[in-house]
Amino acid sequence: MWQYESMGVDESSRWTFELLANETRLGVISTLGEASGEGGYATLAFSELQAATGVEDNGHFNYHLKKLVGEFIEEREGGYALTLAGIRAYQAIVAQQLTPSTEMEPFDLHSANDCHCGGEIEAWYEDGRFHAGCKVCDELIQYYPVSPRSFDPSDPETLVTAAVRRITRDESSMLRGVCPYCTGTVTWSVEMPDGYWDENGMRREDIVAQVACDNCAWFMYGRVGGKARFNTIISSFLATHGHDPWREPPWGEPYGYEEHVLNEEPWRVELTYKLGGDELTVTVDGDLNVTDHELAEGAVDREN
Repeated sequence: MWQYESMGVDESSRWTFELLANETRLGVISTLGEASGEGGYATLAFSELQAATGVEDNGHFNYHLKKLVGEFIEEREGGYALTLAGIRAYQAIVAQQLTPSTEMEPFDLHSANDCHCGGEIEAWYEDGRFHAGCKVCDELIQYYPVSPRSFDPSDPETLVTAAVRRITRDESSMLRGVCPYCTGTVTWSVEMPDGYWDENGMRREDIVAQVACDNCAWFMYGRVGGKARFNTIISSFLATHGHDPWREPPWGEPYGYEEHVLNEEPWRVELTYKLGGDELTVTVDGDLNVTDHELAEGAVDREN
């Protein structure tokens, strides 16, 4: 489950947008990026850069080039090269060169358990996002942005693989306190999601873990036990019993776990994972840090 919001644009950000809102300047950045290869980002002479962008007027080209120097481009011996901000701008340009019309019809998502209503789960792609939901009750269990460049629209399995990789990367980075998009710090919280599920058609949960970037405001949310699975204590327990949270779909839940709220102010949630006859019980706080844990080997067998 996911969502993100945009923050207000400050004066420095507005200046950056205005600086790049020109075809010639975007062409310069794109040319330098496209000329780069495995050995690093390219350095091009003034004449090479001008010829590649197709701008014949020397004065016009020089004017726009100088506007980029300092923030997006730096002068080096032999010509001009992208700065780190320029590289990020080029990556953004490439990311936006998408096919908005890319869609994929619903297909059975065999990597997911059936819905709680008993219906089968299916996946599809539209609006630049991977979706997974129930055929019967129409509840969504997952949707997240996935670039159409990362999968083959004629092959559903490539979409599933791309979605797993993207979500896993983002969730694991967020759990470690780093936004995967702007490298800003993030803040975790546990919340009661009153009213949100009806608005978005998502599967209803009693409590959710939410994380938001303090800088760019990108945020994700989902079940507490699912979001905490990359914690070393939990991931080690899962790995011991043949489950790899780095590769398994986050919507599949091939292992069961229980959530129990111990306290709300401050938040303390008890998570219990039962696999192979063993039982791992961990307590996490509102930041999803594990504050306590206990492993009982053979506990499930003794219960039976």
